[in-house]
Amino acid sequence: MNRNNFLRFFAGGVTAVFLAMIGSVAHAQLKPTGDGGTVRIMINPAGTMGIGPAVIKKYGFDTKHGINLEVVSYSDQKSATAAIQSGSAEMVVFDWLAAARLRASGTPVVGIAPFLTYVNSVVVPKESPLKTLADLKGKRVGVAHKTGFDWIIMQAAAQKLYKMDIGKDVEVREGAVPLLRGLIEKGDLDATQMWNSLAPEMLASGNYRTMVTIRDLTQQMGLPTVPFLFFSMREDYAKQHAGNARAFVAAYRDAVDVLMKDEEVWVEHGNRLKLSPDSLKLFKEQVRRDLLKSFAPDMTRGLESTLEAVNQVSPEVVGLKVLPVGLLTAEYQ
Repeated sequence: MNRNNFLRFFAGGVTAVFLAMIGSVAHAQLKPTGDGGTVRIMINPAGTMGIGPAVIKKYGFDTKHGINLEVVSYSDQKSATAAIQSGSAEMVVFDWLAAARLRASGTPVVGIAPFLTYVNSVVVPKESPLKTLADLKGKRVGVAHKTGFDWIIMQAAAQKLYKMDIGKDVEVREGAVPLLRGLIEKGDLDATQMWNSLAPEMLASGNYRTMVTIRDLTQQMGLPTVPFLFFSMREDYAKQHAGNARAFVAAYRDAVDVLMKDEEVWVEHGNRLKLSPDSLKLFKEQVRRDLLKSFAPDMTRGLESTLEAVNQVSPEVVGLKVLPVGLLTAEYQ
């Protein structure tokens, strides 16, 4: 064999080995990580949190990655918490403060994937002169939960931005969000907190406008963008079935890719939430803007900064002095 033939033979051999290695890596990457078991996730079907799991099931992303995702509906946080504590479910979608409280109280849940940053808002009638939290002084304000993050951050923002004790300076009306919507429609409220799944219909009607979003308030306070809602898993289950945790995260990432490009899934979700075409357009734009695909390294510090801020105004309501260690993990990403 002459020198040129030898070099061609050698190069061809190296190429073949290299391609074989790539093929092996690709095969390993495509191989499902789950063990084929069922992962039960608690979802409130009335809100936005159901869209990710719905897309996962529609496109078979759970099966693709080696798990069977079973969606279990819940109507209130207490029932979802009970299911996690009893082992009747492996996963739940909670806001970060609820998850942190749960972990701190002895129920070890861990965030394995983010979902949305702050998405809720404060709405007012279109012709209302109200523009900022400072304008709410003496007004009737609808609040979903006095112990919920949205109200706590409103108090913190009012104090920092306007030196205002909003808890004392406004007339608070606490109630379920659909009830608050009915009250403002009857003229019994001047402003109200509103879920991102209900606000688009109000805005599309032309009768209401957004006064401020919760995300706006956190940014005005200089706080970083963090996951407000994330997918929590029982820590014992995640450790025992790490492959299933990774499988869910991979399936969720696939679902996010679909949500960012596909229009059909939005129509289906809009029909489920009974959104008109105009309100669905607003809803889709907002969710696409606020979807999070992966935990960033600085998100835990961002949550710590946010916790410090809200504890300055309402520590007894927050009920949490420090963020529990290990609340978020990138181990399964």
